[in-house]
Amino acid sequence: MLWIWVFALGAVSTAFAVPLASNSGLAKALTGLSELKGFSTPFKQVLSYAEGGEREYSGQLSVLRPGKFSWRYLKPYEQLFVSNGDGIWLYEPDLMQAQKLQDLGEIDPVVMQLLDGRIGLEAVNTLDKQELADVDVWHVRIGKEQQVTEVWLGVENGTLRWLESRDVLMNKNRLYLLDIDKKLPAEDKFEFIAPEGVDVIGAK
Repeated sequence: MLWIWVFALGAVSTAFAVPLASNSGLAKALTGLSELKGFSTPFKQVLSYAEGGEREYSGQLSVLRPGKFSWRYLKPYEQLFVSNGDGIWLYEPDLMQAQKLQDLGEIDPVVMQLLDGRIGLEAVNTLDKQELADVDVWHVRIGKEQQVTEVWLGVENGTLRWLESRDVLMNKNRLYLLDIDKKLPAEDKFEFIAPEGVDVIGAK
């Protein structure tokens, strides 16, 4: 399984967090996204390593609120995570294998829950903000109780452009939302039926 799906939890800082102001640029960007019943977007994901070098992946993300998503990696090879709200399937065409995943904590992080509507603005707390030339970068803490992570969110012209996590070694995992289509995705995109000949693991 590709670890790139995981937004690494890393260490939670001791910096003081404050509730996200409802009139802030980030709140407006997240509210605009949350008001959509669903959306689709091509994405680019870049892993930047602290010691140098990076790896790049791309694909298509579709969301149907609440809790349904189809996350398809196309390059450098195909891999699909799909959920109709009841568990998550992982399909790897090159291996002719599909698996019903049981440990959702690692592949269903709070960032995905934010995008698909299961986490609201009340669970977003601000740690810091940087105003750069073309984008405002928000360092935030997302989640409640034991499921909390810190991410960096890039907002440009009132729109959420990218999300980034960092692990304890300061390796960076940035997801770019390249072109959000507000058209509602079809329901059948979130159902998985294993193609003939595919080895199915973990289905009940």
